[in-house]
Amino acid sequence: MACDEEISKLKEQITCALCGQLFKDPVTMGCGHTSCKDCLAKLVISKDGKVTCPTCSTECSPVDIVDNELAAKLVETLKKILELKPDEGDECQKHNLPYTVFCLDDMKLMCDKMAKEHPDCRTVPIKEAADRFKEKLQQVLENLEVQAKENVGRDEQKNLIDLKNQGDKVRDKIENAFEALKKYLDREESAIIQQVEAQEEIFLQQLEDGSSETGGNPVTIEHLIADIKNTLSKDDIPLLKNVGTIFDRNGALLRKPKESPMDLSQGGFNVPLQYAVWKRMLKHLDTVPTLVTLDPLTANGHLILSQDGTEVRVGDKQEDIPDNPERFSRWLSVLGSEGFSAGKHIWEVEVGDSTVWQVGVAKGSVPRKRGFTPFHWQESRKFFTPEPQAGVWALALQDGDYTALTSPPIELRLKGKLRKMGVYLEYEAGLVSFYNADDVSHIYTFKDKFTEPIYPYFYIAHKGDALKLTPLGI
Repeated sequence: MACDEEISKLKEQITCALCGQLFKDPVTMGCGHTSCKDCLAKLVISKDGKVTCPTCSTECSPVDIVDNELAAKLVETLKKILELKPDEGDECQKHNLPYTVFCLDDMKLMCDKMAKEHPDCRTVPIKEAADRFKEKLQQVLENLEVQAKENVGRDEQKNLIDLKNQGDKVRDKIENAFEALKKYLDREESAIIQQVEAQEEIFLQQLEDGSSETGGNPVTIEHLIADIKNTLSKDDIPLLKNVGTIFDRNGALLRKPKESPMDLSQGGFNVPLQYAVWKRMLKHLDTVPTLVTLDPLTANGHLILSQDGTEVRVGDKQEDIPDNPERFSRWLSVLGSEGFSAGKHIWEVEVGDSTVWQVGVAKGSVPRKRGFTPFHWQESRKFFTPEPQAGVWALALQDGDYTALTSPPIELRLKGKLRKMGVYLEYEAGLVSFYNADDVSHIYTFKDKFTEPIYPYFYIAHKGDALKLTPLGI
C-alpha cells in the first residue's frame, strides 16, 4: 500500500498540467515548472516574445526553456514499474499509444490515433473529462447520501405501509377520474335522449293537428290518388262537376297530402355521436391536447422547419440566418413557440424511422450557444449535456438505444420500435411523463421543480430524419 502511494505521488509529479498525461519530451521553463515540449509549443507567445507558465502564470523567455533529462528518465522508470502492474496502464492497447482524450459518445479513453479514426465522436481532454465526471459523481453521491439518511431507521413494515398508502392514492386518483367521466357520460346520455323525446313530441303534435284539420281523416297521398283515379273514370260532365273539389282556379291542389314527419335518425341526430360527445367533453377535462408549433427563432441553422411549424428535419447545409440570442448555434435543437408556466399540457411527436433524436421539454434559460455553468466547461466547447441539471428533461434515441436523459442516463427497455411518443407536462407537480402514443403505455417520468417557463424541446441529428408534431384525435 505504501509503495502504491509513492508511485501515485511520483506519477503526479511527472504529469503534464496541460494534457494530463505523463511528460513526453519534458522541458522546464525559467520559473522551474515542467511540461511536455509539444504542449508548451501550443501556448500563445506574447508581443514581447514571452510565454506564460500554465502552472504559476510567470512570464518566461523561450531561451530559458531547456530539456529536462531527469524528468524524462523518471517517466521511463515509472512506465517500467507500471508495466509490472497488469491492471494499470495509461496506453491504448490497440495502438500502444498513451491516452490523450475521453470520448463522451462511447464513454471510453482514446489515444490520438483512435480519435482520428472516429472524427465524429465528441472528445475532450482527459483532465477536463475527469473533472466533469468527478463533479457528476459527487452530485450522485450527495443524492444517494440524502436518500440514505431518509431511509435510516426505516424497517420493512414501514416500507410496506408506505407502499400501501401510495397504492391507495393511485387507486383513488384512478377511481375519481373514471367516476367523473361516468357522471359526464350519464348526463350526456340523458340530455340527448331528452332531445330525441322532445322532437318526437313535436312530430306527434303535428300529426294530431293535421288529423283535426281534416275531421279526423287526414289526407294522405293514397287517398288523393284514389280520388283522382275515381274522377278520371267519369264522363266529361261528372268529371267537371267534381274537379272543383280537387283544383282551385289557378290549378293548384286544394287538398295537399300531409308530409311525413322528419325521420328522427336524421337532422340533429345524424352527426357521429361519440365524436360530438368527445368534443363537448374537452370543456370538462383538466388536461386537453395542446397545439404545439416550432419556434423558427430558436432553430439551429442546419434545421429546416415546415411552413406550418409542425415538422423539423436536418438540411444539407447551414441556412443563412441571423444568430439571434434565442437560437441554438451549437446544438441541432429547436424549442416550441409557446412556454408553459402553469397547468397540464399534452402533445404527441411522430419520430417515425428517425435514428438520432431527443424529445422532451426545456427551461427557457437552457444554454443555446457554448458552454454551461453546471460542469464549468471551457468557453470554446461546442456541446452541452442535455439533462435536468442543464434544464432539459427528455428521452433520446441513439445507436438503437432508448435512454432517459438523467444524470447519468438511464437505458430504457421498450417493446418494439417507438414511432410516436406523447409528452405530458404537469407544471405545478413538476412532472414530465412520456408514453407510447400508439397504445398509451407509460415509458418514463421525470420529477423536478420548475421555477420558470418550460418549452417543448426537440433535437435531431441525421439527414433524412424528421420529427413531426401530430394532432391528437379521438
